Amino acid sequence: MGKMWAEDGVGSLRMASSGWSVREAQVDERAQLSAVLADALADDPVFSWLFPSRRRRDTRLRQLFALELAHWVFPAGGRALTTDDFRGANVEVPPGKSDMTMPLSGALGLVRVFGTRLPRAGRLQGFFTRSHPQEPHYYIRTLGVATRFQGQGLGTALLRPTLDRCDREGVPAYLEASTERSATLYGRLGFVHLGELRVPDGGPPFWPMRRPPASA
Repeated sequence: MGKMWAEDGVGSLRMASSGWSVREAQVDERAQLSAVLADALADDPVFSWLFPSRRRRDTRLRQLFALELAHWVFPAGGRALTTDDFRGANVEVPPGKSDMTMPLSGALGLVRVFGTRLPRAGRLQGFFTRSHPQEPHYYIRTLGVATRFQGQGLGTALLRPTLDRCDREGVPAYLEASTERSATLYGRLGFVHLGELRVPDGGPPFWPMRRPPASA
């Protein structure tokens, strides 16, 4: 599989792989990133458990992803990989920044998003954080491909910049697979199961996975 790295006119990283052109998103593109992730993950088991109402889930997910990008991911030095027309997104957080911290404005936004389910969301986030490897790692916070473009290899293309960065720097990648199907995909990319866990408060299972760098 051939790939090509280049710099575009504004200096952001761009990769062409298997016909997909993947680039680093800008901070002011949060709305577009949040919209495609909300579409991609509308039926995700964990998010369905957090937001049982299908009618309200899209709005809640857009708000949640926008808050995370604005108040955690970008300020922490993370990045989002996407395509020019926002067909999907991969949100990564650098080593040492996987423990979500937000200023008061972001925290208040989470109160509005979750309402009475905020304690449940807080316990979930704490559970995710405690499950992380203790070693430095790149955390793939969210990966999603718009429904109409799924099954075409875009998810792999979106992940490739993160995995290549991990290989160059000799640092592992880590994520939480929320379905057995996605865990199978990640396994083909070198991720190894760390065991099945279950979301607290009667939530669904998920599979933490670690990918060692190629140099390891």
